[in-house]
Amino acid sequence: MLKRDKNLDYVILKELKLSKNYVSGEELASKLQISRQGLWKHMGNLISKGYEIVAVPHLGYKLISSPDKLYPWEIQDSLATSFIAKQAYYNETIDSTQSAVWQLGLEGSSQGTVVLSETQKKGRGRMERKWISPKGGIYFSLLLKPNFLLIQQVPQITLLIALACLNGIKKATGVKCSVKWPNDILLKGKKLGGILCEVNAEMDKVNFVVVGIGLNVNTKDLPVNATSLFLNTKNKFSRVEITKRILEEIESCYCRAQKEGFLGLLDEWKQFCFLWGKRVRVKIFNTVIEGEATGIDE
Repeated sequence: MLKRDKNLDYVILKELKLSKNYVSGEELASKLQISRQGLWKHMGNLISKGYEIVAVPHLGYKLISSPDKLYPWEIQDSLATSFIAKQAYYNETIDSTQSAVWQLGLEGSSQGTVVLSETQKKGRGRMERKWISPKGGIYFSLLLKPNFLLIQQVPQITLLIALACLNGIKKATGVKCSVKWPNDILLKGKKLGGILCEVNAEMDKVNFVVVGIGLNVNTKDLPVNATSLFLNTKNKFSRVEITKRILEEIESCYCRAQKEGFLGLLDEWKQFCFLWGKRVRVKIFNTVIEGEATGIDE
């Protein structure tokens, strides 16, 4: 996995982003204490990652555009969180971000660690269902250590994350979505995304929770019951900005739950659920319950 480090590529990128004009290659190489040839090698690395950089003799280098990729340094740039995504990993393609974070949890990684990817080969949803992960979406998993929760309270994390996703999407795009209990994010009745929470626990202790989020953003080819922000609005959106806003909202909601409990968040979540008043059929393992959905309690 590619980890966000304070390496020279990152330092050079920061210098280019801070300048609205050309950055002198000679001055930048001197500042970093590397050769001009070494500087060009790092520029080449950035270009290979999708950054458009022009070089003009006697003027230097200028950043023209950045790729809309979920690179850790892009996600962390101006991210208003205190612990979420301070440790971040990235893969162009991965079997499953969920499996990767689970392993990091077993290894003792810090709360807030996140793994991001452009696509997944073996993405999964609830009940081990397959989750398709075409390019153009947002796929990441997050490590949480909610030691303030009892084991029976852990399922409420899913509702917290759903609310954070709705708020983050709206802040980044202006698009209002709804939720379908327990873990689907909907847009105009079609599935826009999903949430998977898996817990590692003992009889009386929650060790960690892995939260996985998959969201269709600029995706075009999807099953008939699914949709994306692009398919609904015909506009392309910055996946980096959406991811940042969602991560910020997750931390905000998580800290509220830690300080105040879930009731306030639950009241907000209820406003976004589209099921109320509808006839539903709920299957929980081998048990089927039918009736009218009227609400949800603590």
